[in-house]
Amino acid sequence: MAKTRRTSRARARSAKGPGLDEALIALFIGAMHANAHASREELARAHHLIWSARRFRRKSGEAVGRTIEEMKQRLEEGDVPALMRAAARAVPARLRPSAFALVADLLLADGTIEAAERRFLQRLAADLRMHPDEAARVMEVMRVKNRL
Repeated sequence: MAKTRRTSRARARSAKGPGLDEALIALFIGAMHANAHASREELARAHHLIWSARRFRRKSGEAVGRTIEEMKQRLEEGDVPALMRAAARAVPARLRPSAFALVADLLLADGTIEAAERRFLQRLAADLRMHPDEAARVMEVMRVKNRL
């Protein structure tokens, strides 16, 4: 019974689009799979980014784990570009540069940005309605941060 209720709630949320928590996690998962595989470094960085983000610190591991599993399932079952667009739209304008920075940081965890990851970031910047110069500045800061 509880699982049925949870599934119904998940479908209801899916119909109206993801909330901010779901959107951020969907963007992380989508980014990690942009080049068809997630490196160990990316998985470790995703874990770190989730738990260091202020909005997830007070949530239970169980709740975050459910959100991760739900977003993985939605990505596996659905139209990934459409889900990424919906996730980007769910991010408020004032948080879009921060969300972009987190995703860029995640993709730089293994020290490189592959062509597919670069295309993912370009689409994400467009979906987040970021000016190309702003996205380029964020990328430069993330490259500097990840040099060490």
